[in-house]
Amino acid sequence: MKKFLFILMAFVATTLTVQATTVNVTFNQGNNIEGQLVDLNDTTLVIRSYFSATGEKELTIHPERVNYFYISGIGRYNVVDGKFVPDAKAQAKLAKRQAENAAHAKVVSERAANPNLVIGNALKKTGNVCMGIGIPSALVGAILVGVGNSGVDTSGKPEDVAARAKTKSNCAAAGYVLLPMGAALTIVGIPLNVHGKRIAEMNINYTGNGAGLSFNF
Repeated sequence: MKKFLFILMAFVATTLTVQATTVNVTFNQGNNIEGQLVDLNDTTLVIRSYFSATGEKELTIHPERVNYFYISGIGRYNVVDGKFVPDAKAQAKLAKRQAENAAHAKVVSERAANPNLVIGNALKKTGNVCMGIGIPSALVGAILVGVGNSGVDTSGKPEDVAARAKTKSNCAAAGYVLLPMGAALTIVGIPLNVHGKRIAEMNINYTGNGAGLSFNF
């Protein structure tokens, strides 16, 4: 258990500092101080104080002076047997964050080992975005072109006929813009998606005689 807590505290010391984490410390005398987390282990807390009576930029705080303190986004730390110990809720959050970081590190490692996967996924995402915009744009453009060229109802007052004719003209004009734009995006998106998938499924196999390519279908 102690080893587990030490690992968690080491983790918060190395990862939360980068995120400019706020710490609010309550001392035994009841006074408080707030600052930015700089370093933390089970016997030492270092913060960069926002308001320091001594004018120090960084304060080193030990358990014997502290009642408890809060770390933003994590929770409360108490003093137990002369050491800083996170409470149950803080331990759960630390464990969750550690698991998330480990999963992220694994993904980064796998991507570094297979650059084709990174390139392929990037092409696929770009292709999907192009098609996601292009197909609806092309469909709407085709509809507007059809509506704009469907003819004008000439019954009624001349001003009403003119208004209907203007609406039809506007629909056709918008359709002439959306239809080719949507078609172009779709035409670009399809090969990007297809080639991205192929590249992502490409493996580079190194053998004693050199490098070879293999495809997974």
